[in-house]
Amino acid sequence: MSPPPTPLSPTLVGAPRHTQRPSIKLKISSSDSNIVNATVVDAAGRSLYSISSNSKRTTLLSCGNNAEVATVDWDRSSPRMVFRGKKMRCKEWLPLAGPETESRILTHGDAQFTWMPRSTSGYLIPANRPGLAVAKWRTKSHTDELRLEIFQEALVEPGLLEAIVLSVVLLRSGRPLGDSFEAITLLNPRFYSDGGFTR
Repeated sequence: MSPPPTPLSPTLVGAPRHTQRPSIKLKISSSDSNIVNATVVDAAGRSLYSISSNSKRTTLLSCGNNAEVATVDWDRSSPRMVFRGKKMRCKEWLPLAGPETESRILTHGDAQFTWMPRSTSGYLIPANRPGLAVAKWRTKSHTDELRLEIFQEALVEPGLLEAIVLSVVLLRSGRPLGDSFEAITLLNPRFYSDGGFTR
């Protein structure tokens, strides 16, 4: 007699709605595929963060108190950033997981996560619970809108929400982080235009 089938995990795609994990859903709307000029709004349409850029710098502001969350300076071969008052290289804050991968490591306090991006989506996987995403993003078909869902496990960690938003901005900026040209082109195929840089 064969053993009974294993029950489906509530985290699997297609599981009944009442078993879904608590989360917040954000929308990042921009004028093009690179979200360096955009607004982050919640499900109620409230603006949480604004992202503004020129050719040299990207600034992430909290709309609640108009406080600067982070800045990224692009005008060098290895872009620098300031996050929570600390200066660092982007490639050191969000390093590649390996020499032949587009996945990147996000470290927050003592916890480590891996962004596993695809061309139109990405999943943030904690090192201590492989396979269980604490955040995910996807781009909406035929628009320049990005949907970001962050689950309760990440929301209870102070400061992790801002770190996730900033990491998505870097991943979807369409600009090199200073460590792998190939990884950027895989993340955003529209980085090229007429055989050269779009920016």
